Amino acid sequence: MAMSSITRAEYLQEIRKQYQGASKAQKGGLLAAAQVVTGMHRKSLIRQLRVPVHRSTLRQKPHIRGPKLIYDRTFHDALLICWHAENDICAERLQPFLPKLVPKLESCGELAVDAVTKTLLTTASISTVARHLSAAHKRSTLPLGTTKPGSLIKSQVAVRQGRWQETNPGWLESDTVAHGGDSATGIYIFTYDFIDIATGWVELEAAMGKGERATVTGLIAVTARFPFVLQGIDSDNGKEYINYQLQRYCVRQQLTFTRSRPYRKNDNAHVEQKNWEAVRKMVGYSRFDTDEQLRIMHELYLGPLRLYLNYFQPTRKRKAKEINTATGKQRKTYFDAKTPYQRVVEHENTSQAAKYLLTSQYNQLNPVKLLAQIRSLLDRLNRTLR
Repeated sequence: MAMSSITRAEYLQEIRKQYQGASKAQKGGLLAAAQVVTGMHRKSLIRQLRVPVHRSTLRQKPHIRGPKLIYDRTFHDALLICWHAENDICAERLQPFLPKLVPKLESCGELAVDAVTKTLLTTASISTVARHLSAAHKRSTLPLGTTKPGSLIKSQVAVRQGRWQETNPGWLESDTVAHGGDSATGIYIFTYDFIDIATGWVELEAAMGKGERATVTGLIAVTARFPFVLQGIDSDNGKEYINYQLQRYCVRQQLTFTRSRPYRKNDNAHVEQKNWEAVRKMVGYSRFDTDEQLRIMHELYLGPLRLYLNYFQPTRKRKAKEINTATGKQRKTYFDAKTPYQRVVEHENTSQAAKYLLTSQYNQLNPVKLLAQIRSLLDRLNRTLR
C-alpha cells in the first residue's frame, strides 16, 4: 500500500535527526531502509534528510495560488458599460478611445469607478479589451444593393482609382442605401451617405426615391452640416449620381466630381463600410415608404445619430500595408482609432472658431442618452411597419 505524503513526512521527520548525527556507514543503512519504506529515490531522500531539523516543521503541502487577478469583475462590468455606450464596437476601435470616454461617462454620471479601475480601463491593451468582450460580439448580415449603372454622362466624369492620398478635410465619398425591404418595386426611402476621407465625419440624408433632384438636394443639405468647406465628391456609377444636375451643381460650387471604377466596390471602401455601421446596423433591412417614416428618419439623421457617430464612434485609418512576396500574406498596420470630432479639432486646417464650437457641443453631450434617443426613434420607426 502506498504511503501518503503526510505519513512520509512524519517518517522522515523521525529519522532526520538520527541521520544527521550518524556515521557514513550508518547513513547508508538508514537510506536503504528509508527507500524500502517510502519508495523514494536515494538522491531525493538525501536532499530531504539533509534539511536542518529546526527548518523541517511538519505541515501539509501548501495550496499553490495562481497569479493575482488584476482585471477583476469590477473592471469587466465597467468595460461593458463603456462598450454598450459605444454601441458594441470592436476592441480595436474602443481601446484607444477609452482614455477620453471614461472621464466623459463619469462627468455624465453614467460610470462610477474607483481610481484603480479607472487606471485599468484607460491603460488596458487591445488584447485585454478584446478578451473581455469576446463572448458578446454578434455576427452581421450583408446589405442589399439596388444601384444600377449611370447614363452616358459617365464619359464626362473622371474615374478615380487607388487609395485616397488626401489628408485635408473636405473630400467626400458618397453612396445610397435602399430601404425597399425584399422588393425593389415602387417608391421607397433611400439614405444618402456622405463621409469625409480625412476625418471620417459622416452625414446622412433621407429622401423618397433616388432621383437626380433628390441627390442634389441631399448634397446641398449636408454641405452646411460639415464643420469644414467641401472640396470634392466621389461616388459610384449609379444614375442618382452620374447625371447632369449633379455635374452642374459641382461646377457651380467648384467641387471636384469623380466616380469609382465600375464593379469595384473597394474604390468606395470608406462609404461602403459606413453604409453598414451607420445605416444598416441602426435602421436595418425593412421596407420604409411612407411620409411618417421619412419624418422619423430625418429626425434621427439630423439629431442624435449624427452627434453620436461623429462625437463618440471612433474609427481606424490604415497606416500601411505590407505584402510578403514569398507567402503572399498581407500585414496591415493602423493608426490609433479616433472619433471624427477628434480628427477635426486636431487638424491644423481647422479654424479656432470651429474648434471652439465643436468642443462646446461635445462638452454638452452624453453618449448614453444619445444612444437611448436613437433607440427610441428606431422603436417609433419600427412601429410604423405594416
